[in-house]
Amino acid sequence: GHSDTVSSCHFCFEDTKILSCSYDRTVKLWDVEKGFPIQVFEEEHTAPISECNLTPDDRRVVTSSYDHTVKAWDMETGKMLWTVEHEGIVTSCNISCDGRYVVSASDRENTICVLDAISATIVAHIQGHHKSTITRCCFDPDNQRVTSVSYDKTIKLWDLRTRSTSITINEGHSNAISDCCFTSDGRYLCTASWDRSLKIWDIKTGEFQCPEPVCLNQGHEGSVSSCLFSQDASLVVSGGYDKTVAIWD
Repeated sequence: GHSDTVSSCHFCFEDTKILSCSYDRTVKLWDVEKGFPIQVFEEEHTAPISECNLTPDDRRVVTSSYDHTVKAWDMETGKMLWTVEHEGIVTSCNISCDGRYVVSASDRENTICVLDAISATIVAHIQGHHKSTITRCCFDPDNQRVTSVSYDKTIKLWDLRTRSTSITINEGHSNAISDCCFTSDGRYLCTASWDRSLKIWDIKTGEFQCPEPVCLNQGHEGSVSSCLFSQDASLVVSGGYDKTVAIWD
C-alpha cells in the first residue's frame, strides 16, 4: 500500500475505487476488487499529505500537506492543476458538495482559507479562527457554512454568505476535538474527541445548546480519532487510538 501512515481515504467512482493519501507524500487510486493501485499521484508534495478529497463528479482531487500547500489534481491525467501556498502546515482540506469551493486549515495563526476550486483564487482568509491547531474543516451539505474543530476544544461554523461565524460551541468536549462530519441532509453534526466521546449536535434547528447533544461514550478506551455518518444517518462509525472501530446506533 503506502510506505508510511495513511492519513485519509475515500470511496469513489460509485464505490469501485478508493482514493488514499499518506505521509509517504503520495496519493493512490485503488481498484477495490483487484486490491492494487491503478494510479499514483506523486513527486509534487515535499512533506506528509494530511488529507485528500474528491470533487462530487470524481474528476478532481484536492490534497493538503505539511509542505504548506494545497494542490488540485486532474483525476484522469494525474497532472497537477494548481497549487496554493499557505504560511503554515495545512492540516485539513475539503471540497464543497457543489464542487465550487475548497476550504483548508493552516496551523499558522490557526487560519481557515476558502478558495475558488477552479481558479484557486482566495474567497476568504480567516486568521485566528481558533486558539489552537485546527484538526478538521469541512463544508456543510448546503455549501453555505464551513465547520471546523480544533485542539482548543471548540466547534465553529463560519457562514459563507455573511462572512462571519454563525455558531460557536465552547463547552462541547473536555479535550481536543479530532474530527467532525455531517449527516447528508446537514441537520446533524457529529464531533469526535480525545475525551473518548462523540457528540451529535442538532445544527439545523438551533437546538444544539438545549437540550444537551446526544453523547456517545463507553465505546472507546482511548481518544476518538475519526467519525462518519452512514448515508441514511442511522449509524455512526468511529475509530480510536485504542485500535478499535465502533459502530453506533
